[in-house]
Parts: sequence; structure tokens; C-alpha cells
Amino acid sequence: MEQLKSPFSKGLTHLYQAQEITILFKMVLEFITRKNFSSILSLTEEETQTFNFYTQQIQKGIPIQYVLGEADFYQLKFKVNNYVLIPRPETEELVYQVLQDAKLQLPKSILDIGTGSGCIPILLKKHLPNAAVSAIEISEDALLVAKENATNHQLKIDFILADALNLDRQKFQKFDVIVSNPPYIALSEKAEMDDTVTQHEPHLALFVPNQNPLIFYQKIAQFALSNLNQNGYLYFEINQALAQETKDLLFGLGFEAQIIKDINQNDRIIKAQLRG
Repeated sequence: MEQLKSPFSKGLTHLYQAQEITILFKMVLEFITRKNFSSILSLTEEETQTFNFYTQQIQKGIPIQYVLGEADFYQLKFKVNNYVLIPRPETEELVYQVLQDAKLQLPKSILDIGTGSGCIPILLKKHLPNAAVSAIEISEDALLVAKENATNHQLKIDFILADALNLDRQKFQKFDVIVSNPPYIALSEKAEMDDTVTQHEPHLALFVPNQNPLIFYQKIAQFALSNLNQNGYLYFEINQALAQETKDLLFGLGFEAQIIKDINQNDRIIKAQLRG
């Protein structure tokens, strides 16, 4: 395998650390051969051609998840392309928080707003099979990916094409849980971000205006005022730099809110309930 690794690594040193390159190398080989890396002795001619093509794509800075067309999330595989964000570990923690709370208060109805690949509602439906799960997405292309992922995992979810910033409250029922990982990165932060993200992942799902970085939290919380059951929960993944501002926004709208840190001790999740 060393004869393959050397040219693979050469074009990636400007993008990744040595340990990351080794992980990517193993991921590509395991994906192509569908074997554990330790059992791969050689590649067929067709597999070598595929390996070389993937190498070229990764060396262009395209995230490996888009190159392979799949991403791991909460121990499941999800189809991804450049219409949807690559699911991240922080969002796994958001799902984990919802599931932990569900052990104490089992939700009957769940709504995910801004679903992207569908990873959040699919995981919640898988672990809470008796709950009615719905998901909203503004991008038709992203919604197709989410529907395919739900089909692949044999889970029934009600997918809805709608704009999170302009939801018609009367068209929706009340939910026990409303959850969202909305766009929360200010455009001013774009220059500090990795090119593999800014050049390939959908800006629609990443960025918000500098002058109103909390707009999605405001609009979704206002929707929740009328469409969240009294004892229900509202969950957000948040920008750690705006955690207190987000909490204050929710408090001003009538919610009691709690900031929850992620595994790296960053303010990453807000859990909220209606007051009174």
C-alpha cells in the first residue's frame, strides 16, 4: 500500500496533518474495497483507477465525505452531497441531548427545522420509533437527499418544503420537541474558515447576515411560541460566541433557557421551555 500512499499524501500536506492524511487514506481504501484496511493486500485495476480519481478530488480540497458520497453520523451512514452540510460531532451531541431528555419525558411529536441531510430527524425517529417526526427544509435539492436517507434507513418522516424564516404557524400542529441546527456563522467569520468548508459546503446552511446573526433563532422561537406544547422543549445548536445573546433572546420571547457545553467545553446547545 505504500506505493499508493506516497502520491496520495504528497498532494495533501498543504491541507491536512500527517495523522489526518493517514485516516483519509484508510477511509478511501476501505470504501473502494469494502474491506477492513488491515486485510487489503492489493487493488484491482478498476479499484486503482477509482482510487486515483478519488485522490485527485481530495487533493483539490473537496471534503472526503462529498468525494465518497457518504458521511458517518451517530453510528449510521448518510448520503451527502454539496447541497447539504456534512454532519458534525457537535450535532451528534444535540441529538444525544434530545434523546437523554426523552428518557424522562417521551415526546409524541418532533419537528426538525432546517433538516439538510435529514440526520437529526432520522436519528430521533430511529431511537424514538413511536414519535411522529417531521422535518422542514427550504432547499428542494437538500430535501431529496434527506428523503433518500430516510428511505435507506427505512424510517417514515414527514418532510416539508418550507422557509424557516417564514413559517405559517396555522399550517402546523403543536409539537413536544422542536429542534434545529440553523445557519449561525456570521459572514464576517468566513475569512477565518477552512477553504474545504467555504468552497464546497452550502452557504445557505452556514451563513447569516452580520447585522442579524440570530435571525433564525428569533424566527424559530417565535414559531415555537404558538407551536410548541406547554411542557415541550426547544433545542438549538448555537454559535458559541453568541451563547449568552441567544439565551437572552429566548428569555425575552418568553422562554427559560439553559446553555449546555459540548465535549470540548464550548457553549454549543440551548435547551428551552416556555415560561409559565
